[in-house]
Amino acid sequence: TSGGGIRGSLVATLYLILLTLIIALPIGVISAIYLNEYAKKNRFMGIIRHMIEMMSGIPSIIFGLVGAIIFIPLMDDLIGSNGGSIASGALTLAIMLLPIIIRTTEESLKIVPRSYKEASYALGASKNQTIFKVVLPNAISGIMTATLLSIARIIGESAALIYAMGTVVKDSIHINEKATSLSVHIWILMGGEVPNFELASAISILILLIVFLLGIVVKIIAKKFNRFEVK
Repeated sequence: TSGGGIRGSLVATLYLILLTLIIALPIGVISAIYLNEYAKKNRFMGIIRHMIEMMSGIPSIIFGLVGAIIFIPLMDDLIGSNGGSIASGALTLAIMLLPIIIRTTEESLKIVPRSYKEASYALGASKNQTIFKVVLPNAISGIMTATLLSIARIIGESAALIYAMGTVVKDSIHINEKATSLSVHIWILMGGEVPNFELASAISILILLIVFLLGIVVKIIAKKFNRFEVK
């Protein structure tokens, strides 16, 4: 019957991945560049770094409550949603992923050989030119790794989305309406009086395939754009 399958959950998950990365990746990468290249080493920046690391240990259900309190009313006003929506879920996941993206990108920036920077400065490039034309392209593999980790976290997240997005299983998907991701769909199937092990297992296999395929795509992209890789 219409609305009983996983089409809607699959589409909602893809929407979540796209919207979350659009929000989180630019903020995370820019933050990592600032922390690694521009920020001064003082007590205040040390506190900022410590707070970023602490965010990684916050339970996802807390982020879900924050999303329900802050992002759901915000989306109700901005896009006319009614309660949870894919947009509010994406904003919630974006906040959750920032520590992963920032730390992974920053570590990839740190391992860029110093000789690359010195050669760039020797050729007369400014600091900004060196960072964005030499350092950042060479760290693309680390950024792609952060992207892959983020996608895996988005697909596997359930607790936060139960509050921030909803648990409505349906075929018609819109970003300003409630929906369910694949992981939340599994939770719904296994939470009833008669758990549906067959469909839950099928969704689990689908999640693994999606993560596997996206991992291959990310690695290919990283290898293609890593122009400064030493052979």
